[in-house]
Amino acid sequence: MSFYPPGWDYERVMNCAAEDFETLTEEQHTTLLNGLKEAGLYQAFADKVHKGVREALEAQRLAEEATKTDEQKLADREIWAPYIDTLKNVFKFHQGGWSEWGFVIFRATPYGPEHDARWAEYRRRWDQIIEDDYADERGFHPKSDRAIELLRFRWVEDPSLDCASPVEVARRFDEMWRELPCGLATTACLMVTPAALESVFNSPLPSSAPLRDREQLPFVVAVSRAAHYPRSELTPGEEDEDVFGRDFKGYFNVAVESLLKEFYPIVALDIMDLPRLTVGMRHEKDIWCHGHRGGVRHYVAEP
Repeated sequence: MSFYPPGWDYERVMNCAAEDFETLTEEQHTTLLNGLKEAGLYQAFADKVHKGVREALEAQRLAEEATKTDEQKLADREIWAPYIDTLKNVFKFHQGGWSEWGFVIFRATPYGPEHDARWAEYRRRWDQIIEDDYADERGFHPKSDRAIELLRFRWVEDPSLDCASPVEVARRFDEMWRELPCGLATTACLMVTPAALESVFNSPLPSSAPLRDREQLPFVVAVSRAAHYPRSELTPGEEDEDVFGRDFKGYFNVAVESLLKEFYPIVALDIMDLPRLTVGMRHEKDIWCHGHRGGVRHYVAEP
């Protein structure tokens, strides 16, 4: 028995207007949605609905903008534009206004002439992922454009860091931290490990499909500035208690596509302790994507 209402098929479901669904009874609507889920067709339908909603909202915004002055348009757009609020707070007490912002990144992969070409290709793909992330933001607001111009990644490459540990990277970062411009003086730096390097080569580009539709994500390792500090020993009374943060190692994986909009505000403004940020991470191969529900991509071992 088909789950489609009389006269309906998959093509009509994917191409009909919202008004057509209003002609269905509640029972027909429920049966249709459940049938799509069981047939593995629901996600494509949901994506189509979400796309339609986004397009309708954008059309409404543009129609409202058409009635406003250029000054009013910019004021309204500033509310939604990325990076602006974050940089306003980062440089709140900086007399020179906005300056460079971003991350310090340590290369902890193998060094040597035989690795140079692969590292150069990694850097090229890294730049492509970052540029794809903000490509749609260009031209939306002058302040966002300015933020993009000021974005910097300070790469630290030193053969002595060949396969270095997060503890060593944290120590190096802590040593240079006080000399960094405020836009780079975050509570965590980034570290490219051999596994992180391979993730950039083996994962599809984020621009190729929504995050939920990609099984593999390019990631980098975030390392707390304090990861090299000796861990305080638990008292006899605490050993049997569930002490918050006791399992935090000082480092974790972060999706590259989440660095600018999701992760940077947290570590630049010290909004949240990293142990609390990563409380939902269960495995060292989990990847943090954002701080909302479902914001961790959990590692699933291959059968």
